[in-house]
Amino acid sequence: MRIVIVAAGTWGDVRPNVVLGRALEQAGYEVLLVAAEHFRPWVRARGLPFAGLSADIQTILDALTNAPHFLAAIQTIRDLGPTALQMGREITAHVREGDALLLLETASALLHGAAEKHHARLIHVNLQPFAPTRAFSGMLPALSARMPGQDAYNHWAGQFVRRSNWWMMGQHGNAIRRKDLGLPRQTWAKHRALLDATPSLLLVSRHVLPPPDDWPPHHRVTGYLFDDDPLWQAPPGLLDFLAAGDKPVYVGFGSMRDRRPEATTRLVLKAVQRTGQRAVLLSGWAGLGAADLPPGVFPLDYAPHTWLFPQMAAVVHHGGAGTTAAGLAAGIPTVVVPIIGDQPFWGRRVHALGAGPQPIPHARLTAYNLAAAIEEATTSQPMREKAAELSQLIAAEDGVGQAVKTIQEFLG
Repeated sequence: MRIVIVAAGTWGDVRPNVVLGRALEQAGYEVLLVAAEHFRPWVRARGLPFAGLSADIQTILDALTNAPHFLAAIQTIRDLGPTALQMGREITAHVREGDALLLLETASALLHGAAEKHHARLIHVNLQPFAPTRAFSGMLPALSARMPGQDAYNHWAGQFVRRSNWWMMGQHGNAIRRKDLGLPRQTWAKHRALLDATPSLLLVSRHVLPPPDDWPPHHRVTGYLFDDDPLWQAPPGLLDFLAAGDKPVYVGFGSMRDRRPEATTRLVLKAVQRTGQRAVLLSGWAGLGAADLPPGVFPLDYAPHTWLFPQMAAVVHHGGAGTTAAGLAAGIPTVVVPIIGDQPFWGRRVHALGAGPQPIPHARLTAYNLAAAIEEATTSQPMREKAAELSQLIAAEDGVGQAVKTIQEFLG
């Protein structure tokens, strides 16, 4: 059987899906990874068949980052309709009769026609929890613990996010159905039933997010998938910096573009100086860094999180699913500065687990509150003990093996 894996997102989406794809190949499946063309050299270097998408992921992220709130982000994605439609058509062109189609739940609104037309076996492979539950609010803000109706609100929040995704993408999925595939229009009611019936994997440790009791048995939490990037070699300058003093603090915002990188860099440097910590500052897509960094701060373009984070005293990042996983696996406290999407959820989760301070929304970030969070993360013994405990639990899991085993079970 051929398995088409759709990873139409950033590095955080592509990396675990490449790990999964290679493991599925080893299990005897034919695999095709579909992702933005930007990732072709990296994926092909790992020997995985690849099909590129023309969408500019950075442009999409820039638009979302500039959205001031959740409803504005929904409208922003809806306004990117031509991009979404093109992406859906390009992915649909790669689906063949009898394939298995692995994708984020949110992509189902674009690709339900491809699955139906070609009798493809659909499996959701999620990095965030999308299925509604009474246990937590998912992508929407959480209610205060003092407010009544937590369960009902949480379940409504999950349904709202699903309905919002259909409002953003459903029209484009229906355009593909009618114009490209000759299928009748899909209704929201039928699509909701499809979401409920589709088998689902959540690639998260159950020690970080235990499966809610109200999820159906075909929704599984299988564990993290880590990429070690074996082709990467540490630059001598980084090795010298790490050996020259105490463990530093990592600061980086991954694939998130910063509208004011110079100002954010100054803010971060001021916060680090307040704490007296050394730091590794990742430029990333945020564009952090400066030509005149102080001696105790090392500028870094890239390093695998699985290699870098265990050598840090603490990590400060945006709260992306993959970066959060790497920080927890490293056994060090995490300071989350969320910007969009699922990042506030993971920030709340890290804090609830006792592995990091209260998250600081990026819009409220100051040198003072960042310094206070770094100070707490690097000096709190209970927090460090909890982070170390979580690391041991995560290390004992076999996320890759469990994901492959679960997919095999779903495919029969």
